[in-house]
Amino acid sequence: MDYKRQFKLQWPTAIALAVALTLAAYLMAKLIGSGGNSPLSSVTRLSVPANREVQVSGEYIYYMESGSLHCVDSSGKYVWNKALELNSSFYASDHGIASWSGKTLSIIDKNTGGLLGSRLLDTEIISASVGDTYVAAVLGPEHDSSVKLMDLNGSDVDLLTGFTGLTIMDYDFFEGRDLFWLMTMDTGGSMPTCKISTYKPGKRETGVIEDMEQVLYQVMFRSSQIAVIGTNYLCMYDYHGKEIESDRITVYGYYMHAVDKSSDNPLMVFVPNHQAEGGSGISDVRMIRGRSESIIHLPVECSHLEAKGTTLYGFSGRYVVKNNFGEKSSSVYTFPVQVDTVIGITQDKTAVVTSGGSIFLVRLP
Repeated sequence: MDYKRQFKLQWPTAIALAVALTLAAYLMAKLIGSGGNSPLSSVTRLSVPANREVQVSGEYIYYMESGSLHCVDSSGKYVWNKALELNSSFYASDHGIASWSGKTLSIIDKNTGGLLGSRLLDTEIISASVGDTYVAAVLGPEHDSSVKLMDLNGSDVDLLTGFTGLTIMDYDFFEGRDLFWLMTMDTGGSMPTCKISTYKPGKRETGVIEDMEQVLYQVMFRSSQIAVIGTNYLCMYDYHGKEIESDRITVYGYYMHAVDKSSDNPLMVFVPNHQAEGGSGISDVRMIRGRSESIIHLPVECSHLEAKGTTLYGFSGRYVVKNNFGEKSSSVYTFPVQVDTVIGITQDKTAVVTSGGSIFLVRLP
């Protein structure tokens, strides 16, 4: 049998295939350059290895290097640096930086690096966070913890206890409010259960949220309400823990991948559970903001999503996808480096990413 003759394309078929390939290449080029923008070119390389602890909060980027905490702006320009104890941990919020080592807590001004307060506590510190009025520190042990609430100078305000047999999963302060929330999990029963407690520092507990229908995993502030994400529903509560039932949204089958917690009315980004588990790239996205929703299919599969303001950014190797909430079409831009991981996005929409063992700052459209 003449195998070459058997698989040889006829001229009309070959021409049609060539036209199809040319059209596909044109459409991909148009997709990559959609929005009338050139490839992203504003890129700065930080002089710090990618294996350092790096955090993004507000307009600044923070990282530990050579026993000091460094702060740079979105252009990579030094703002300040502060010497800390070796092996110190830190957490940067929009209101300041909490740094701890053993039992010693330091409260640092985010703009100047100046020390606002320092405390030697009675118990080893597991984690800490700075709010606009108060500071919270979770004290060991890991599963029977307590929470010390202090003012910005480090003076005592309250001590929250009674978490025997519970694990503290998350906590934070409500933006612009003198309120603190705490999520605990009880794994002692047949099914893990979560409880969210709200506190007025110095005045004890003000409300409790418990949900036996689902596992809760995310809490955030929205206007004068508490938004709680679970495996089945997105629920809204008042500060006393009473659900606003008319605002319940079913999210069963989806996992919240990203949210802009700095917003008063945050953009929440959900992806199907099977895509969230990391077996494949993310291509389908459901966005919720207030009572409005938007469901889109991304033009390229992404490995990471970020929400900033009302904009979704998806990262895929050498490309970044941009979608404005409510728009069905997305724009795709060529990224100047191959993205390994995404650390975060600054307030002025500069992406902080790792690539090939280095950290880069790239201005987003």
